[in-house]
Amino acid sequence: MKSLLTFFIYISLGCTTYAQSQLSKMSTMKVEKPIVIINDTIIGSSTLLNKIQPEKIVELNIFNEKKFSNTCLFIQNVKYTGILMAKINHEINFKTQRELNSFFGLNEENDVYVNGYLIEHKNQHISSESIIGIELLKADNFKTEKPVLNVKIE
Repeated sequence: MKSLLTFFIYISLGCTTYAQSQLSKMSTMKVEKPIVIINDTIIGSSTLLNKIQPEKIVELNIFNEKKFSNTCLFIQNVKYTGILMAKINHEINFKTQRELNSFFGLNEENDVYVNGYLIEHKNQHISSESIIGIELLKADNFKTEKPVLNVKIE
C-alpha cells in the first residue's frame, strides 16, 4: 500500500509541475544561414545562390570566421555564421538603403541593419528576393539614438 501511495504522489507531483507552465515548449536550436555578399555590393541570403545558374557564378569564397559587422543590435543573438563572397554575372533586383529609409519615412542616411548586424558601408544594397521582413526600431537611447530599420533575410 505504501508503494502504491508513493507512486501516486510521484505521478501527481510530476503532472502538477508540468501543468504550471502553460507555454512549455521544447527548445530547438535554429541554425542561421550565412550572409552572402554578391559583387561586393549586394547583401543576400545563401538561398539566393541556388536560384542562379552555376555557370554564371564566377567566383565563390567562404569565410567561416569573418564577421559581417562589428555592431549588433541584439547582444543575446550574436552568432557569426560566416560570410559567402560571390562574384556573379547575373542581374539581381535590390533595394538601396536610401530607398528603404525613405519608404518608411526615415532620414535617408539612417542606419540599416541586416539580421541585427549593421551595414557598415552605405553603398551596399539588399537583395529584394532575400527580404522576408523589415522591422522599424524606434529610437530608445539604449540601442539606437535615432530610428533604424532591421531587415530580416532568410
